Amino acid sequence: MDLIWRLKPKREDADYLQLTIDYANNRPVNLNDFKVEQIGSIIFSFRNEIEKHILDHGLSSLIGIQPLNEQLIAKGESENKIVTFFQKYLDKVGIDNELIIVDPYFYAPTSNANYHLMINSLLAPYIANITTLKIITFPGGKISPPVKVSVESTLIGANPHLAIEHKTSNDYHDRFLISNNREKGIIVGTSFNGLGNKYALIDRLNTSDVREIVSSLISNGLL
Repeated sequence: MDLIWRLKPKREDADYLQLTIDYANNRPVNLNDFKVEQIGSIIFSFRNEIEKHILDHGLSSLIGIQPLNEQLIAKGESENKIVTFFQKYLDKVGIDNELIIVDPYFYAPTSNANYHLMINSLLAPYIANITTLKIITFPGGKISPPVKVSVESTLIGANPHLAIEHKTSNDYHDRFLISNNREKGIIVGTSFNGLGNKYALIDRLNTSDVREIVSSLISNGLL
């Protein structure tokens, strides 16, 4: 197990540079002028510094540190990679017998003739165990009857016992997938029919956020 220590000077004239030079040259190191603390979590130990960096430089500066970020779906990404990428996050959520999808454009018109097949591929590892699929979208012109029929018939074909409940609301712009007894979920930066068309972020939601979203959906009569 890796241990991370933080040294805090007890005096303003504590010579950290000399300590570092001594350590690098295998010379005895004197820590009398420093308070030694173990860091249990990088995120929480340096939370203020991380927040300041994001405010000063933007979240994209962190994304740009590596050629590929685990939370970024690239523009032009292949469907197979998108499906695999998504499933890694859904595996972490832990899909049980209920899956809630909040996506304003889930049934919207699309130029992708294989959209229903992509949805089926994405949910393939979980569909047999899902008994209820709850979908919340924008109303009106954001719903394409042919798209709705093709998606639902394909999913029910994969699981004849699947019940799909579709409701509409104008109150939700972000895209959420929630499961695991309504305790875990993910947030996605674009709708399913936009995956691969532009850069989009995906991330896990903390439990308190999931509960707040679920509470809101219940209050609005959507669950």
